[in-house]
Amino acid sequence: MRGERRREALLAAARTVFLEFGYEGASIEDVMRRVGGSKASLYRYFGSKEGLFGDIIEAGCSEFMSGFRVPAQADDDIAATLTEIARRFVTVFLDAERRELFRIMVAEMPRFPALAQRFYENGPARARKLLGDYFQRQHDAGRLHCPDPEFAAVQFIEMVKAAPQHRAMLGLPPFLPGRNLEQHIAGVVDLFLHGCARAPAVSPKDVSR
Repeated sequence: MRGERRREALLAAARTVFLEFGYEGASIEDVMRRVGGSKASLYRYFGSKEGLFGDIIEAGCSEFMSGFRVPAQADDDIAATLTEIARRFVTVFLDAERRELFRIMVAEMPRFPALAQRFYENGPARARKLLGDYFQRQHDAGRLHCPDPEFAAVQFIEMVKAAPQHRAMLGLPPFLPGRNLEQHIAGVVDLFLHGCARAPAVSPKDVSR
């Protein structure tokens, strides 16, 4: 227990240092000045500066996934379920600290490709699989036409978070003018479930059948 508390304290201090100085500007000495103790314990837990940052990223993924709830059955109210999932995604991806850590990680990817792979496997890939499995259950139950559920999961997630995240990272308001969080989510869910195609015209002959 004591060792776990020490590890968590190191992660918390390091997260603050990375957010303040970026990856390149952060140093192990900065971390130790904030948490106290010797560098030996940090290297024992994380191995290196890269390992430390990777554990911070993985901890963030675990925190996100712990609150990512997908029904285990094909529930009746798909729109309500997707609304809650969308709200979780947007809220997390617009968090200022998470956004900055993501920016730092993207900047370091050319030097540390394993870091990006670690992030993807522990976060996006897990979320895509859970959501894809949910779409498969709804497809099997006849509530959705979703022959490629994993592809559908990717499209839904990107519709939800891509534009708000990109706009926020550019310093712009996350939502399009005249829209707020709830309007954005409602629009995405409606578009995903119903698409943009016009309903085919119903002829009098069809109505009489």
